[in-house]
Amino acid sequence: MIGTRRAGGGRLRYAAQWALVGMYLLGGFGVLLLAVIRSGDWGALLDPRLERLDDPKVSMTAGWDSIWNPFAFVLAIARLTAMLVVPVTTIGVLLGLSSLVVAFQARDRRGIGGSLLLIVVWVGLFALAFTPYGGRLHHWLAD
Repeated sequence: MIGTRRAGGGRLRYAAQWALVGMYLLGGFGVLLLAVIRSGDWGALLDPRLERLDDPKVSMTAGWDSIWNPFAFVLAIARLTAMLVVPVTTIGVLLGLSSLVVAFQARDRRGIGGSLLLIVVWVGLFALAFTPYGGRLHHWLAD
């Protein structure tokens, strides 16, 4: 009989993966959105470049450039997460595979579905990073 209860740290793996996805999205697209709002150039959402948006650090200051501000610290870590796309997505896929193994061992349908969903999200983010758009976004973030 297949149960619906997660076993052995499954919740921690899911929470870690969703937190990592959130940090990646905040660091990549959250910083991009801040820069677009600051510049007023809404077309730059589809074409992020230095010429259009200026340096990403400029968009993140907005009066919170103090090192003691926790929001600046979170944005800096999120931006670093987005810049290190290959190691972060590799860690995400490995966490997803370990969650999948645990879910299969526990015969947890919901866990299997959640693990597969997270693996697909990670592979999608990895693939997006190697498109021309992802390359421009990464180049802009890394400046």
